[in-house]
Amino acid sequence: MMSSNTINNLNTNELIHQILYLVKYKKDFKLAAQVMKDNLISLEELNEKTLKLSQLELAKIADAIIVGKR
Repeated sequence: MMSSNTINNLNTNELIHQILYLVKYKKDFKLAAQVMKDNLISLEELNEKTLKLSQLELAKIADAIIVGKR
């Protein structure tokens, strides 16, 4: 039986892949930010777990998060 920590890591990895897809292929920063917010994934965690996002893309996600808080 897998531990809950392992299951959480698998779920987080799947969500990060979804965020990458939204950013890289759909260019939907707003939805990517919403997925992060809904699943409590920070920019730091996203940046640590993937090297595929540029600083500009991370900045656009951060901007979408800030705009969503207004």
